[in-house]
Amino acid sequence: MKKIIIAIIIILILFMITAGTLIFILKNNEPEEEAVEGDPGMDINFNETTVEPVTDNISFFTIQNCIQGYLNAINLKSSSYYDDYGEQIIDNNEIANNIYNLLSKEYIEEKKITTGNVLNNIDKVEENLIFVPLKMNYLFLQKMTKYAVEGFCINWDNEYVKDLYFIVNVDETNKTYSIEPLNAEEYKSLEDIELNRTEFVIKNNELNNELINQPITDQYLCQQYLLVQKRLMLSRPEMSYKYIDEEYRNKRFTNLDNYIKYVKENKEHILKMALKGYQVERMGDKVKYMCKDQYGNYYLFNTDEVLNYTVLLDIYTIEQETSKNAYTRYDKRKKVAYNVNKWVQMVNNKDYQGLYNLLNVTFRENNWKTVNEFENYIKEKYPSYYEAEYVKYEESGESAVQTITLKDIEGKEENKTATIIIKLKEGLDFEMSIAL
Repeated sequence: MKKIIIAIIIILILFMITAGTLIFILKNNEPEEEAVEGDPGMDINFNETTVEPVTDNISFFTIQNCIQGYLNAINLKSSSYYDDYGEQIIDNNEIANNIYNLLSKEYIEEKKITTGNVLNNIDKVEENLIFVPLKMNYLFLQKMTKYAVEGFCINWDNEYVKDLYFIVNVDETNKTYSIEPLNAEEYKSLEDIELNRTEFVIKNNELNNELINQPITDQYLCQQYLLVQKRLMLSRPEMSYKYIDEEYRNKRFTNLDNYIKYVKENKEHILKMALKGYQVERMGDKVKYMCKDQYGNYYLFNTDEVLNYTVLLDIYTIEQETSKNAYTRYDKRKKVAYNVNKWVQMVNNKDYQGLYNLLNVTFRENNWKTVNEFENYIKEKYPSYYEAEYVKYEESGESAVQTITLKDIEGKEENKTATIIIKLKEGLDFEMSIAL
């Protein structure tokens, strides 16, 4: 019995030794994993980077803010320099230092500028100016990014003042910036501005040259697009016309003269318009911003790059695909309501020709021989901006009668009633008349 126990112990020991050996052999026969190198990142040859359009929203509007800060600094009547009683609270030496500290090293050396002569070497202003950017290019270097900027400025009455061109240098290490104001008479476009590869350190003067990135949200971008278009329309309507979608402007305005008339007719509204609602649709690199103002008017911006856009000043002249698809699923009553809402939008938009075109031919010829006669009627009857409350609906043969209460958005008028008679036709077409 003793011998059997000893034999079993010996067998167990041999088994354990054999198993350990096999495990060791198997472990050492496992294929070694190849060492994986870390991602070295994009290899950029800074000697070969090229000047390109700015496509980044943060960079674009951050640089816009830098230039606006410069315009504020060169305003010798700035509220930063005077108190509420018109007394100067910052002496001229400090004002000169503020401006000097924003200028680029290259500009200072070229113009031989000092804090003592800086006020004699720059274009000073004595009013608040607002910078409106149009285009921006950049050159990406090893420690700096340089921006070429084209735009113009307006005063607080939205009057055009002058074209502006700048070079803005950004020290990517110190997160500081400097500005080189360019003589607008020497440039015709952004492409005339050369960005060299000279790099230099921009010290933080702890006053006004720290680069602060502009936070970007969809709401902010909608506000900016609406604001730029508003300022263009008021100060440079001929330029703003170029931003309008070609198909839309041909259908809505036909020519520049009609558009300028529209801007004049709507000047009071344009001055006040502000973003009250928005919707954003992204399609690859393209973004569509639909903005709604406080008067219920819509503006549709189709963008490729920052401020590279075309705009529609309403969403009824050219129906959007989503609206078309939804309309086909509506019943008769909902289609009538949709078209009545379109009529209200046209009234608010002072779109007299569009309203005139909707009228039943016999009805309009019996009441207004020309669009000018009809325009005078609408101006007298509906001079303000309205929102509609749907009151009574009934059908009469092929037509439908929708009664609405129009409430003045600005609260200038008492509520008024309008009765719209609509006959639906093929597709999205319809004709209408108004109970007089």
